Amino acid sequence: MEKLIIIANLGRVRPVKFKPAGDDPLDEAHLLEEPGSTVEMRPQSIHQAVTDSAGRFPQGGPADRLTGMSYGEEHHLEDELEKQALERVAGKIGEIVACAGYPVWRLVIPQEIMLSLLKALPPAAHKTLGGVMAGDLTKLPLPELEKRFLSESVS
Repeated sequence: MEKLIIIANLGRVRPVKFKPAGDDPLDEAHLLEEPGSTVEMRPQSIHQAVTDSAGRFPQGGPADRLTGMSYGEEHHLEDELEKQALERVAGKIGEIVACAGYPVWRLVIPQEIMLSLLKALPPAAHKTLGGVMAGDLTKLPLPELEKRFLSESVS
């Protein structure tokens, strides 16, 4: 089992560490989440990015008459905001893996952003990536995560 699991989506990065069972027979393997280690990274909405109202431009009709107005377009603004959010998340994951000393680690990320995030990861963090799992588990309580990951490592 990897010693570090990073659970992420576009708005949250949640590192969880694996602690193996000790010499004490009562001590069991479990997952640890340090207080304050979860990082909220809310993706910027279009309304926050655009400070002005949409432009209005003449539309249709004969050349000498203005018949109506159309609103300006946001030209791929949503795609750009998602790209920026991916870069922030990938950078934060790179920081977490670097601070942990580049151990073999696992990433849990929603399927729809998996390929983009893997491309955005820093090369050093990508090199030590041990596995990727699809899913958005950022809000799952720690006991549920333990059931999911620790039963997987036992079997």
